[in-house]
Amino acid sequence: MSTADSTQQKLLELLSGKWVTAALSTAAELGLADALAAGPLSAAELATQLRCDREALQRLLRVLCGEQLLRSEPQGRYALTELGAQLETGNLRELARFVGAEFMWHPWAKLAEAMRDPSQSAFERATGTSLFDHLDRTPKDAELYHQAVDAFTRAAAHALCDTFDFSELETVVDIGGGLGTVLTELATRFPHLTGVLYDRPQVIKQAASLFANHPQRERINLIAGDFFEQVPQNADAYVIKHVLHNWDDPQALRILRLCARALKPTGQVLIVESLLLPGDQRDATAFLDLEMLALCGQGHERSKPAFRHLLQQAGLSLRTTTKLVGDVRLLVAVPRAS
Repeated sequence: MSTADSTQQKLLELLSGKWVTAALSTAAELGLADALAAGPLSAAELATQLRCDREALQRLLRVLCGEQLLRSEPQGRYALTELGAQLETGNLRELARFVGAEFMWHPWAKLAEAMRDPSQSAFERATGTSLFDHLDRTPKDAELYHQAVDAFTRAAAHALCDTFDFSELETVVDIGGGLGTVLTELATRFPHLTGVLYDRPQVIKQAASLFANHPQRERINLIAGDFFEQVPQNADAYVIKHVLHNWDDPQALRILRLCARALKPTGQVLIVESLLLPGDQRDATAFLDLEMLALCGQGHERSKPAFRHLLQQAGLSLRTTTKLVGDVRLLVAVPRAS
């Protein structure tokens, strides 16, 4: 194969990423992995269970086998691989559904327009409104969004509890904490802690229904508010997980300043984010950075020096940076010495 042929083939493989993503999201939407969780099934059995056309489903199954999510077995049956099991409910099924959902898929077609004129994000161009306004107005999409975030958050929450010593703290506030996945894990692992879940009114309303009969409910307070205006006061720690990357530097700085002012003198701000790395290597955070551009316009990922600069402006100092899971890092900040 000539150099020209090999480079063209490489580009074609990169472009096929759309097909792979769509196949995975479709499998998640159908509940394919859940159907195979109990054991192998034939295409006909799967088609009946999933209410699909058998021939159409067969074409999807072929692709999933090629991507090592499924394994074909004798008598025309299909079995889940370890990788495919990640598409089960409770693993990453909700995230895969979210990635392929219409309201998440369409903005990418508007990305070039948003790059030429950043006054509107690609999401706004595709839907007519901002991401978070859309979620407040569209409960079905909001539910899928929070389920996807929770699927991504569970591993980070476990790692946070394993990595950071919460034994000396009394109160932890989760800023923009969604449905409370992090606080639930904290409350379970550290019975002495009291948690505060702080998010937009629509999110807190949804969280309240989930927490109604939760065993940790007495130790987790749900408070609705605007984290650009105020945050709950006098906590030992403020967790800010994958919130700052939704916003530009002035808005992120506003959140950090409010937390810095609300902290107890010995308090800490725990930032959970991915970090942009120097160099030309393939970087999952760089893809996430492009997603922030598509969805939030001015939102973006940051390098460690950029975070250090933001924290200094907020009256905080970066104390430690620790890997949690995958590309996710924990940045621990404390009040700067006066």
